[in-house]
Amino acid sequence: MTAADIRVFDDIAQIDPTAWNALLDAQPSATLFMRHEYLLALQASGSAAPDTGWSARFIGLFERNSPGARLLAACPLYLKAHSYGEYVFDWAWADAYRRHGLAY
Repeated sequence: MTAADIRVFDDIAQIDPTAWNALLDAQPSATLFMRHEYLLALQASGSAAPDTGWSARFIGLFERNSPGARLLAACPLYLKAHSYGEYVFDWAWADAYRRHGLAY
């Protein structure tokens, strides 16, 4: 078993793009929407940024005590601050709960 460290970043630029994309390229059904360049463009353009309600968190699992701390696994996550841009708005549900004195 390899000893590893989990690190959380709020900027994809803090993770080596070659290492990130190598993980993706090793997947049998990889999608372009997970590539480092795409995630960086979302952030750099302001499309997925705190000002639009999206706060990025990128989790990386790094091999401990290896030269350059090799990236073993990674996952992009986004903290969402509102419901705008969702396929289904839940305002009607929230209102119904409120009218019945329930917390939503």
